[in-house]
Amino acid sequence: MSVFMRSSIPSISIFLSAAALLLSACSSDPAIPKARDLDNSVDWGIYRGDQRSNQFSTLDQINAENVAQLEVAWTYHTGDATRNSAFQSNPIIVEGILYFVSPAGQLIALRADTGEQLWAYDPRTQAQKDSEYSVISRGATYWSDGSDQRLFFSTDSFVYAIEAKSGRLIESFGNGGRIDFRFDLGVDPETVDTTMTSPAAIYDDYLILGTRVDEGFGASPGHIRAYDAVTGAFRWIFHTIPQEGELGYDTWEWVEGETYGGANPWGGLTVDEERGWVFAATGSPTYDFYGANRKGQNLFGNCVLALDARTGERIWHFQTVHHDLWDMDNPPAPILVDLDVDGSPRDAVIQMTKMGYMFVLDRESGEPIFPVEERPVPQSNLPGEETWPTQPFPLKPPPLTRQGFTRADLADHTPEAKAKAEEIFAQYGPSVMFTPPSVEGFVLFPGMSGGMEYHGGSFDTDRDILYVNVNESSNLVKMHPTVLLADESQLGDDEQGKALFQLNCASCHGLELKGVPPAIPALLDNPKSDRELTTIIRQGKGAMQPYGRFSNEQLDSILKYIRNPNTEPLDLKGRKTKVLHLIEGYKRLIDENKLPLFKPPYGSLAAVDLREGTIKWKRPLGEYPEFVKLGLKNTGTRNFGGAVATAGGVVFVGATADEKIRAFDTETGDMLWEFQLPFGGYSTPSVYEIDGRQYLVICAGGGKKVAPTPSGDAVYAFALPE
Repeated sequence: MSVFMRSSIPSISIFLSAAALLLSACSSDPAIPKARDLDNSVDWGIYRGDQRSNQFSTLDQINAENVAQLEVAWTYHTGDATRNSAFQSNPIIVEGILYFVSPAGQLIALRADTGEQLWAYDPRTQAQKDSEYSVISRGATYWSDGSDQRLFFSTDSFVYAIEAKSGRLIESFGNGGRIDFRFDLGVDPETVDTTMTSPAAIYDDYLILGTRVDEGFGASPGHIRAYDAVTGAFRWIFHTIPQEGELGYDTWEWVEGETYGGANPWGGLTVDEERGWVFAATGSPTYDFYGANRKGQNLFGNCVLALDARTGERIWHFQTVHHDLWDMDNPPAPILVDLDVDGSPRDAVIQMTKMGYMFVLDRESGEPIFPVEERPVPQSNLPGEETWPTQPFPLKPPPLTRQGFTRADLADHTPEAKAKAEEIFAQYGPSVMFTPPSVEGFVLFPGMSGGMEYHGGSFDTDRDILYVNVNESSNLVKMHPTVLLADESQLGDDEQGKALFQLNCASCHGLELKGVPPAIPALLDNPKSDRELTTIIRQGKGAMQPYGRFSNEQLDSILKYIRNPNTEPLDLKGRKTKVLHLIEGYKRLIDENKLPLFKPPYGSLAAVDLREGTIKWKRPLGEYPEFVKLGLKNTGTRNFGGAVATAGGVVFVGATADEKIRAFDTETGDMLWEFQLPFGGYSTPSVYEIDGRQYLVICAGGGKKVAPTPSGDAVYAFALPE
């Protein structure tokens, strides 16, 4: 079935109705392509390609023999990029119109064959337009009941409903055309900080949301919610952090007065329309790296979840990390596939992880199809912490990244790099998987941006091969004991700013306020004005989550601390205290030029045979120009943005820090074509057909999260010569 269909209505009636409407609406412009079925043979009508998140196109006009002839068909620039914006939108194409969300959060519609702008809806306030406002949005959601055609997209904490043909706000939806999803969580909305980076899912007339929250103490919960796609009315909620009396509540050791957050499916959702189920993959509970206040297994953090799409009722779950202390989220939504395993058909769910593991689960039961072992792991020596004694290790497919870190992994491309790597290794030493955070520190490998990220993978339905790009990323994790007052109401102004900064900001910007430039700017001696910093904290910027929950007084105290940080211990005489262990910052194992201090590959594209649970081939993806100058080619780079395979035997992927898009042979992994984009293509491309011509399109907007590459605003479409 198509994404917009009601299960009780035959598909042909909806398609004919939609076609009649489009022909009527576009009769004055016969050049606009006619309506066609919203299926994957011509359109790319859903984020990541289809309801199953397969990222696969059945089109084969562009194939392994002719892909080298690809040329630019058209380009478009949004004009709203900022110095630190990102552009991760995966365009959807419906009935000849291409829709995407720009770096500043505009929903834009283009003719998919020419790139001509049809309309743009801009939800920004004037104050946002006057600032360096940007969002992270991976696209929009299309819905229709056969007559009403609308798009949903999100900025800040709002979901907007827009008419698909005109670009007008549908004011009958929610509150004047939008819903504010700070509400309906069961907590005070004024204390909620949440956004939605990945598009909502659709089942029938249910609009189902997975959200992004911050990762410090006091973070908002990541509950999954559904709304009415017509009215915007709230329909149901699933508590990813269980409430008293619910399944999973006894997997937490609750502490009175604590706030529990996270466990959110920020990478989107997947729908099994035949079953009427929605699948989610959650991240870690907060605080990410110290869980003394949340002892236990911590369901439903780090889980694959199957829910009834009509009610939100849990059907099954599978946890990929118990009591997460490493920020090892399940970034992408689960992929639904049909496999032939040992001669038997199996409906399966594929879950990718930051650890480089791939879990292959039975879709009906959630049980592993390939064996998974619970193995003992190292235990924490931090006071108050209780590491979970075991973790799940999938035996097939094998890990797609290195597991743990040894001296053999240290960089040696120059004497200076080797010396620096040895110096760091002497302090942080070797590590194994699930080494717990400590005050001594260790190398987390793969790191917090390692393994498979939000982009997911591409499942070739003809070959049962999954193509996915992975990161060999690492972090230096060192914990710092921090003494705070147990009763925060006793904090003085200076003490409050320090406490709020440490609990909410230090995990990124560091306890010394030095950040990890350019991705995470230093706050020490920061040249921005208080007004500019206030705007950034309130609105967020680039990869930074907005923090709207701070009162004016709290925000003033944070700014005072940033301007004059006091590293002296608090005067705690006669006052009740508590000790927390906080990470000293998101430090990466890189040199002063932001290049890795470990050996390549730094990023790869892999083909995984899901019938056998084996790696068919694996190739370095991209290269760093700085290493090329040293004679080191094909090193791979950090990469963000997914792969898309086609029936033509080609897999397309941008994602790399060298700002190229490439095509590889699905059978051999040989590179067949590459193109230098003006900015990094840190998004997933889309494949579609208009009037018999096949197109490939990608949003190229760079961003400093991946590499020190400039931000931009380009949309590039490719096709074979006419």
